[in-house]
Amino acid sequence: MNLRRLEQLVALAEERSFVKAAERTHLSQPALTRGIQNLEHELGIRLFDRTPQGVVPTAAGQQLINRARRVLFEARGLRRDAALIRNHEMGEVRFGAGSYPSAILLPDVLGTLMSEYPHLQIKVEVNDWATLLRKVETEELDFAVVERRTVPHDSALESQPLSKEAAGWYVRRGHPLADGRAVATRDLGDYPLVSVPLPETARNRLKRRLGQSPGEALALSLECNDLVTLREVVTRTDAVLSATPSVCRAQVAAGRLVRLNIQDSHQEVELAVARLANRTLSPAAHKALSLIQAWADQH
Repeated sequence: MNLRRLEQLVALAEERSFVKAAERTHLSQPALTRGIQNLEHELGIRLFDRTPQGVVPTAAGQQLINRARRVLFEARGLRRDAALIRNHEMGEVRFGAGSYPSAILLPDVLGTLMSEYPHLQIKVEVNDWATLLRKVETEELDFAVVERRTVPHDSALESQPLSKEAAGWYVRRGHPLADGRAVATRDLGDYPLVSVPLPETARNRLKRRLGQSPGEALALSLECNDLVTLREVVTRTDAVLSATPSVCRAQVAAGRLVRLNIQDSHQEVELAVARLANRTLSPAAHKALSLIQAWADQH
């Protein structure tokens, strides 16, 4: 048994077709068929059932396929770590950022990276936390800066805390609620609510404070990953924005936004770096991460 054979096994399990799996592994169909048959003979286990609907893993086969995926994942990591040890050059960094970090830390961090390392290739993806974490797990991204509570405890990822900031609700100057009086979260339900996409725990907490029943959908009028866009929408409408002071500081100072005096709202945004556990970062990724940590320490 070798890695090539395991790649064929996983390809057939995912494609459910000898023709497609053969194309994916750059083999002829007869060669792939012989390879799978030899593997079944070597293991003494039937790995697949051939049905009119396609090739389907047996129960025993599925267990071995899951193990094969883990072996291939570790093998890719070994090759990557060896290459990083071999090549001591900056090269390329690929990382992701969720809504809040993209709005508050990316400009400073990217500006410093480009200034200090003009030959460094930087690829940044701003996206929702679920997509970013999946791409870190599949090694499409070196790491991602996300809300800490979105990182699953039972995944292959580890999280490194960065910063914590209390969030609040913001409205435009002249909004009916912007007169300084204390209001409750329930009072916000009369106005359009806008926010970045929220984790399930945060959605449920907000529903309770708005007085919604557990079975109701959260009454958000607009969800968007771009906090800059949300901020501008709020300055032009009666919408209410959930955000942190760092996101709205300039607009508050300019008198365009007002933070509401809400007594029962105790939200926090805690940023963290999510990366694969026990993985060596490239020199470029390590430098980018160091700058992000330095930014967090200063804020």
